[in-house]
Amino acid sequence: MEQQKGWRTRLLESVELQTGPRRVLAISTLVNTTGSGLFLTAGALYFTRVVGLSVVEVGAGLTIAGFAALAAGIPVGRMADRWGPRRLWAMFLVLEACAMAGFLFVNSFPSFVVMACASQFAAAASQTARMPVFRRIGGAGATRLRAVIRSLVNVGTSLGALAAGVVITIDTRFAYTVLILANAISFAVNVFLVLLLPKLDPLRAKSESTTGVALRDRPFLAITVLNGILALQGPVLTFAIPLWIVQNTAAPRSIFAILVTINTVLVALFQLSATKGIDNVIKAGGAARTASIGLFLAFFLFGWASGFSATVATVLLIVGVVVLTLAELRYAAAEFELSFGLAPAQLQGEYSGVFGLGQGLAASAGPYLLAVLVLGGAGITGWIVLGVLMVAAGLLVPAAVAWAERTRSHEPEAGSEAKA
Repeated sequence: MEQQKGWRTRLLESVELQTGPRRVLAISTLVNTTGSGLFLTAGALYFTRVVGLSVVEVGAGLTIAGFAALAAGIPVGRMADRWGPRRLWAMFLVLEACAMAGFLFVNSFPSFVVMACASQFAAAASQTARMPVFRRIGGAGATRLRAVIRSLVNVGTSLGALAAGVVITIDTRFAYTVLILANAISFAVNVFLVLLLPKLDPLRAKSESTTGVALRDRPFLAITVLNGILALQGPVLTFAIPLWIVQNTAAPRSIFAILVTINTVLVALFQLSATKGIDNVIKAGGAARTASIGLFLAFFLFGWASGFSATVATVLLIVGVVVLTLAELRYAAAEFELSFGLAPAQLQGEYSGVFGLGQGLAASAGPYLLAVLVLGGAGITGWIVLGVLMVAAGLLVPAAVAWAERTRSHEPEAGSEAKA
């Protein structure tokens, strides 16, 4: 028994989950992303096959909701700094649960847009509110904790996607209803889990006037923009690659499932390892530069796959996804450190809200940009242009980080929760 306990302890320590609050965050992540994986995989089918919306209406509604969600970041971040992030996170999880259940009452395009806006606004607000929680509980190891959580995100999303496959096979109103309710329940369970975390008092006084500090931090805004450009790699695998395979390559359509599996497994296994050595923002800037070069190479391989036989195209796509994932791992590690390391501890919420604007714009506008640039007939040239854009942004990140370092004083990590 002692040997077994020692093995389990070493395992938990190796993945940064040796404290109770960190384990709660891990469980919360698995519950949340399993529910989200259910909905993201089959939600569009519910709206088209059950509600009766067209694909264009679903796409337009989600795009509108994505831009509406951008309004959440900055005000919610300020609220988290002023009132404490844990309680705010729980509140927006309640809103997410209600909005998800509200999809069951959608019967027209206008009602779909309203509920989609509510759902994505709540999701963006929840994401912003939880970032200070990660920093406070993670302390000096916040970046590594985020890496572990990201690995669990992939695991949970994959589990949800597998379960959604069963729903898609059944393909009935009742099955889709159960799916949506299951996701709503996952948010409700998360409320309970979040409230198990230690109480996190605000690090700045309610009377302290620091509104707009992040928006006046020009080096940080520059890094936010550059990070938003690099974040355009996010929709590449989920949006551009399946369409590229079907429209522009001789590779079998079934290869896409293999590509997603490769990406999921690599992220789950190596995201924590990818953070090693990235323990300050200067090193994070260098990691972002390295990641951008990897993204260029991956995009070139994807474009090159269009001119070969099915076998060669398949090999190029597989190699491309491996390179893409390795670059993605490095980019994510850099992003974690930059989002935490450049923000004053007492303003983590506000800075997270601003930093999330770049990511939100990439998520909202990314599919359209990829459709025009890569899928609009430009072929490999479009992929190369996208890759050059990545490299240009990546090369500028270290300079922007150096600029940011020159404009701020360094304070010790605040909050005793880091060792809770």
